[in-house]
Amino acid sequence: MSDLEEFAKQIENRLVEAVHEPHWTPEEAQQYMATVAVRHKCFARIASHLNEQIVGPRLETLARHFPNAKLSTVEPTGEHVCWLGYCERFPASTKVTFTVEHDVRFEKVSVGYAASMVPVFVKFNEHDRLMLPLERVDDETVAQWLERRLLEFLDSYLRIDRGGDDFAEDTTVDPVCGMRISRSLAAVSTQYRGHAYYFCSADCESKFSHDPTAYVRVKTT
Repeated sequence: MSDLEEFAKQIENRLVEAVHEPHWTPEEAQQYMATVAVRHKCFARIASHLNEQIVGPRLETLARHFPNAKLSTVEPTGEHVCWLGYCERFPASTKVTFTVEHDVRFEKVSVGYAASMVPVFVKFNEHDRLMLPLERVDDETVAQWLERRLLEFLDSYLRIDRGGDDFAEDTTVDPVCGMRISRSLAAVSTQYRGHAYYFCSADCESKFSHDPTAYVRVKTT
C-alpha cells in the first residue's frame, strides 16, 4: 500500500496541473450546450415513443393474462411497472419494470429491465440492459429485446404456478384502515421486511410508509 503522504502529493500535483489545462472558450461551451440541448429533445421524443408504442403495449399484453396483474407508470421517471400480486395460484409478490434512460451526454439510449420476486422460488434473470446510439434506435430492435425479456420472465413465473383453471379469491386487509380488499385490485402496494402489503388508497400507503411498525401487527392474510 502506498504511503498516505505520497498519495496526498499525487493529488496536489494533479490539481496544480489541472489549473494549467486550457479551458473551453465561452463560444465552445455555448456550442456544446446547444448540441446537448438538441440531443436532449431527440431523446425525449424517442423515450416517449418507446414507452407508448413498445413498452406499454407489451406489458399490457402480458397483464391481460393474469387477473392478479396491475400496471402503473412512475412519474417523472416514466418507469413502466407490472405488479403480479401474491395469490393462491402464484404464491409470490412479483414485479417487472422497464425504464428508458440516457447517458450523461444524451448520446445513447438505454432500455433497462428489472424483475423481482418475493419470496424467491426459482432462478430468473433479474437485470438486463439494452444500449443503443441515439441516432440508431429502431422499434424492431427494442421490441424484440423487450419481448425476449418478458418471455424469459414468463417462463420463470409459470414455474411457481400451483395449477388450477381459475385464480382463487385473493383478499387481504389494508393494515392501516382494516378494509378487506383484493390484492389484484389494491390501489397501491409496498414491501416491508420481505412481505407485501396492500392498501385501499395512496393515503393509507403513505401512513404505513411513514411508520410501518405501527401497523405490521395487523394480520394481512
